[in-house]
Amino acid sequence: MAYVMLITAVMMWSFVGVLVKYASMMVDSSMITVCRFLFGVIFLGALIKLNKQKFDFDWRNKWVWIGAIGKCVNYIFENIAVSIGFSYGIIINMPIQTAFLALVSVFYFGEKINLRKIISILLCLAGVVLVSGKGSFLTMITSNITTILFAIAAIGAGIHIVSQKKLLGRMDSANMNFSTFLLCTIITGIPLPYTFHTTGEFSWIALFSLIALGLITGMSFYLTSKVLGKLPLLTITIMTNLSVIFSLLWSWIFFNEPIDEYVILGTVTFIVGIILLSIPEKSKKQCDFK
Repeated sequence: MAYVMLITAVMMWSFVGVLVKYASMMVDSSMITVCRFLFGVIFLGALIKLNKQKFDFDWRNKWVWIGAIGKCVNYIFENIAVSIGFSYGIIINMPIQTAFLALVSVFYFGEKINLRKIISILLCLAGVVLVSGKGSFLTMITSNITTILFAIAAIGAGIHIVSQKKLLGRMDSANMNFSTFLLCTIITGIPLPYTFHTTGEFSWIALFSLIALGLITGMSFYLTSKVLGKLPLLTITIMTNLSVIFSLLWSWIFFNEPIDEYVILGTVTFIVGIILLSIPEKSKKQCDFK
C-alpha cells in the first residue's frame, strides 16, 4: 500500500507544470496560487472529517508560520515561472531544493559535510546549468529569468520541508498540512483583489487544472508523509525522481516543448546527484565487515 501511495503522489507532481500552464491561459499566477492552497485546504479538511479526526489549526506554532511563508514563496514564484516559461522548467526545482536542504543539514542541523555530499551538490547544480543554460552558467543567469524564479521557489519549498521536519511528532500529517495551507490561503488571498486579472477566455480545462492543482497540494504531501518511515529513503528518492521524467514527457505531449540533449543530459546529471545524496551513510560497524 505504501508503494501505491508514493506512486500516486509522484504521478500527481509530474502533472503540476502542465496544469499550471493550462490554468495560466485563463487566470493570472496570483489566482493560481490562491486556488492551489484553497482547494488543497478543502480536500484536506474533507479528509480530516472523513477520518473522524479533530481539527487542530495550530496557528501559534512558529514552524507552521515558517512553513507557510516558505510554501507561499514556493508557489508564487513557481507559478510565475511556469506561466512565462516552459512547463518542464519546473523540474529544476528538485535539484536546487536538494542542494539547499543539503546545506541546511550541515549549517543548521549540524550534519557532517563529506566528499559524497559535495559531489552530490555539484551534480545537482551542474544539472540545473545544463537544463536552463544549455551548459553555460552565464547564459543561465543573464538570459533566463525563469531560472532565478524557480531557484527562489525551490528555496521556499526547502524551507517548507524543514518546517515539516520540525513539526513531525508534534502534529499529525493531515492537520500539519491543513494548518500550513490554511495560513497560505489567507496570506496569498489578501492581495488578490488588487492583483487578479484574467489572461484569456474561460475554458473547462483551465478550471479543471485549478481544481486538480488544489487536489495535488492537499493529497500529495499527505500521501508522502504516510510513506515516510515505511519505505527506505533511497527507494522514495528514486521513485520521486520519476516525476521529473514524466514532467518532461507531459510537456512534450501536451505543448510540444523542446526537449533537447542539454535538457536530457542535465536531468540525468541532477538525478544522479539527488540519488547519490540519498544513499544512507555506512555505520562504523558495517565498515568493519568490509
